[in-house]
Amino acid sequence: MKNLFYRLIIFLDTAQENDTNYNIAWFMANNFYRIANMRISELAAECFVSPATISRFCRALGYENFAHLKQECYTFHSHDKKFNNLINIPLETMKEHPQLATQQYIQQVIQYISDLPEFLDWNEVDAILKLIHDSDSVAFFGTQFSQSAALHLQTDLLMLEKFTMAYMDSSRQLECAKQLTPNSVAIIMTVNGYFTNSHSKLLQYLKKSGCQVVLITCHPHLDLKIPVHHQLVLGRSKNRKTGKHSLLTAVELMSLRYYCLYYPSLQELKGHLL
Repeated sequence: MKNLFYRLIIFLDTAQENDTNYNIAWFMANNFYRIANMRISELAAECFVSPATISRFCRALGYENFAHLKQECYTFHSHDKKFNNLINIPLETMKEHPQLATQQYIQQVIQYISDLPEFLDWNEVDAILKLIHDSDSVAFFGTQFSQSAALHLQTDLLMLEKFTMAYMDSSRQLECAKQLTPNSVAIIMTVNGYFTNSHSKLLQYLKKSGCQVVLITCHPHLDLKIPVHHQLVLGRSKNRKTGKHSLLTAVELMSLRYYCLYYPSLQELKGHLL
């Protein structure tokens, strides 16, 4: 269900308020408890649109149809299910002893980041960075925090005069994947591998394009079911709540490494200016 929230938020943050689909997204975001028990005709009536418009909007969010979207809603019933995966500590501990919960969570994060040097293969990092540097078409793919980390790397690379593509919206990611060629580089970031389940069509477009596929993950045994040319594993656990810190740390290290390898030194810049 969180994936639906994420997609709705991205849409609401980027669409125009006079867009018909904006009204549908707004209604869903404010009435998500009702969606699982609504027929498509009922939702259409609430939004003053046709059922066909609802179907098109569901596909724009990355779902096959309205029934597919409803399936995600069915899993979201109890209060515990909303937040039981946010952090790896019991909710009762956070409720009664927030200071203890803070200490436990920080220790988990420290442990996970401390394991990163054991897993980070710098030969593989350098190979990935060379692909990024040499290609004129580099695109990042991910969802939720993973794509936010990709945007962070995209910004750093742009500051180093390297343009790449990273779209938060799933429909734009899909369109981007369609445009890739054998000379392109597709970098998939996914902490726990959920991306593979929710973006099977996109992965098939990547396979069809023949592009170089790079996988960056905390899931050591993740199978994308398409050819992967370079894989960077950041840890032994696929838990997304602690693994995301390793992903962000790795992204920042990759930015710094790219700077060291490919950005002109100050002396070289001075030489070009003289």
